[in-house]
Amino acid sequence: MSNPLKDQVLKLYEATKDLQSFEELEPHCERFNKWIKEESKMSIATLGSKLSSAGFYKLFNTIPLEQGKNAESIPKHDEHGNVKGYQLKHYVLTQCGLKPQDWATRNETARVTNRLAEGQEVDPEPYIEVTGKLLESSDPHELAVGLIAATGRRPHEILARAVFTPVADEPYKVSFKGQGKKRGKAVEFIISTLFPATHIIKQLNRLRREASTKALLKEVANEFPTDVAAQNTAIENRRGNSLRRVVQNFFGGRQTKTPILSFRADSDQNDCKALRAACAALLTERDCEGSVGSKMLFYGRFLGHVDISTIPTDKDLHNLVTSLGYADYYVKKSVPFPPAPDIEKTIRVGLTHEIRDIINDLKPEFEVNTQAEVIEKLIDSHLNRSEGVKKLMAEIAQLRAGNEQLQEKLIMSESNPTADIQAIIAPLVARIEALEAAQMVAPTTKPQAPQPKEDINWESVSNTELWTNPDGTSNRAKGSAEEKIRRSYEAITKYNDTIATGEGDRLAITNLALRALSGVNGLVVGEWIKVHTDEIIGHHTKYEMLNPKDPNKVETYYNKRHGNEKINSILELINKELLDGVALKKSN
Repeated sequence: MSNPLKDQVLKLYEATKDLQSFEELEPHCERFNKWIKEESKMSIATLGSKLSSAGFYKLFNTIPLEQGKNAESIPKHDEHGNVKGYQLKHYVLTQCGLKPQDWATRNETARVTNRLAEGQEVDPEPYIEVTGKLLESSDPHELAVGLIAATGRRPHEILARAVFTPVADEPYKVSFKGQGKKRGKAVEFIISTLFPATHIIKQLNRLRREASTKALLKEVANEFPTDVAAQNTAIENRRGNSLRRVVQNFFGGRQTKTPILSFRADSDQNDCKALRAACAALLTERDCEGSVGSKMLFYGRFLGHVDISTIPTDKDLHNLVTSLGYADYYVKKSVPFPPAPDIEKTIRVGLTHEIRDIINDLKPEFEVNTQAEVIEKLIDSHLNRSEGVKKLMAEIAQLRAGNEQLQEKLIMSESNPTADIQAIIAPLVARIEALEAAQMVAPTTKPQAPQPKEDINWESVSNTELWTNPDGTSNRAKGSAEEKIRRSYEAITKYNDTIATGEGDRLAITNLALRALSGVNGLVVGEWIKVHTDEIIGHHTKYEMLNPKDPNKVETYYNKRHGNEKINSILELINKELLDGVALKKSN
C-alpha cells in the first residue's frame, strides 16, 4: 500500500539532492509545502512525527552540506532563548516541515499533563474477562488485540517481532525480545503477563501461523527487504484500522455508554495504546510492591522505556519521562491471576453430502443452530433408546419367568385350568408379545460413526483438482472452499496488476465477484472477506477505487459502472487466463 507522504518526501529528495543554490531549491520546497497544507491536511501536532516516520530528516541528513550552496548555518538556543551554538542545515530542512515556532507551539501542549491529572480507573475483572475471550477468538484481528491487552506489547511486536520464552518457576512471566523503537538495538528482558505464559505463547504461535498474518509479513518483507523499521511502520499502517475497530468494539468506542476500559482524558474512544497503558497499570499493581519509585521503575521496564542492562546506571532513568505518558490509569481492586482456559478439544468428522443435508434439515426440528448440536441430539436419542431397550429386555425376562411359574403350577394341578387362571395368563402372554415386537424395531447394534476424511493440503493441488472431482462433479471437500476463494482473490489482483489495460478495466474485489469465480456460497465468501478486509482495502486504495474502507460498497460505486455485461466478460477473461477455465461454477 502506497504511503502518500513518503512518496512526496522521496520525490522532493530526488529532485533536490544534487541542487546547489537556494534559487533552484525554493520552487520544489514551495510545491512540497503546498501539498502538505492543501492535500495532506496534517496538523502541527502530528506533522513532525509523520515526517520523521517517512524518513524526511534521515534522507536530507545524508546529503553533503556546503554553506551558501545547499545549506545555511542555523543558531541553536538554550531554554532561555540564548544562542548556544550553530548548526549547518540543508535548505530543504529549513524551508519544509515545522518551523522553530511550530516546534515551540507543539512542545507547549499540556495534553499529557492534563491526562495524568485526571486519570482513569481500570477495573481488572471485566478487562481480564474480555481479554480472555479475545485470546480464544478464531479471528486473527481479535486474537492480536487479546495478545496486546494481555502483554502490553505494540501491534507490530505482536504481529511480527515478539519472541516469548517461558521463565523457570515464573508461570506468569515471559522473556521478551523483539521490541520496536530501539533503532536496531537487540534487547531481551522479562515481562509479566496477565494470563499464564504457556497460554500466551500458544496463542501467539497460532496468530503467526494464520494465513493473513503470514501474507502480511511476506508482503512487507518483500517491499522493505532491508529496512525493519519501515516494515514495522507498514505493519502498523495496514493492520491499524482493523485492530482499533476490535479494541473499540470490545473495550469501548464512541457509541459505548459504559466502556469496559474508561477512555483516556484526551480520547473519545479506546485504541491499542490505551490497552498498553491499562495492561502496564494492572501488572504493576499485581506484581510490584514497595515505594512509588520502585513501582515507577517496574512500570518503565515493563513498557521497555528503561533498559535492563547487566550494569544499570541512573542515566537509564531519564526515559521514565516517556513512561509517564502512559501512566494515567490506576487500579483500586486486587488484580487476580486468571488460569488458562480449559477448552474442550473437538475433532472434525467427515460426512457425505447426503448425511450433511439430513443433519441440516434436522436443525429446526431439534431447535438448534449447528450441525454439532444436531449430532449431540441424535447421540442422546440413541443412548436413551438403547437404555429403553435394556429395560424392555429385563421386563420380558421377568414376565417370562412369571409365566413359566404359572405354567408349572397348572401342570402340577390335578384339575383343568380355571377361568381365573386363564384370565391371568392371557394378559401376560399379550404383554410379552408386545414387548418382543417393540424390541424388534429397536436398534440392536451400535451404528458405526463415519470415519474422518484425510486432510488435504489444498494449496498444493492444481486448479482442476481443486474445483473438480475425478468423476466430474464439483469438489466440496473440507478446506477446498477457502482455497477457492483465496485463488479467486489472487486472480483478480493479478488481473488488475498485469492484464487490465486501463483504469476502467479493473475489477473491484467484492462478494459477488469472488462468489462468481470461486463457486463458493456467499456467506462463506462474506466471512473470508471479513478476515481479509485489510488486504482488500489495500488493493482498492492502490488503484483509487471509491469507498475503499467497505468492500461491499465498492461493488455499488465501482463495479456497477462497468455494467453486468462488462463485469461478466472480465470474469470470463480472469477465469480463462488465470484459473484454467475451471471456475465460474454455480455457488454451493
